[in-house]
Amino acid sequence: MKERKNLPEAELDIMLVIWYEEKKEGEGVTAPRILEKLERPLTASALHSYLKRLEERGYLRCEKAGRVNRYVPLISEEEYRQQESGSILERLYGGSLKTFTAALWDGGELSLGDLDEMRDFLDELSWRRR
Repeated sequence: MKERKNLPEAELDIMLVIWYEEKKEGEGVTAPRILEKLERPLTASALHSYLKRLEERGYLRCEKAGRVNRYVPLISEEEYRQQESGSILERLYGGSLKTFTAALWDGGELSLGDLDEMRDFLDELSWRRR
């Protein structure tokens, strides 16, 4: 996977709409549809600036369909999540999953149910590797 820069919040919000709509429709997403689904108010002009930037950075491709532009993601949401989580883990926690988990626990973000879920997940991963 090609390493891309982390997305600022506004661009990530746009990509989240595009990923969601692309999964639903599978034909690319139009700018009016993005504006409709976006939770933050944004002008059409600002949206087009963001879309152009996302295109230049390799996150999107613009396809012309008659008079309509459709925006197609070039990176999947899962690929972005993997990239972002690895980056956060490395930058903030020195690559230590234990330190990251401890920070979540100490901050009150993890419940005992979350820990059970993580334990089950780790057991499943261990089982698959055998």
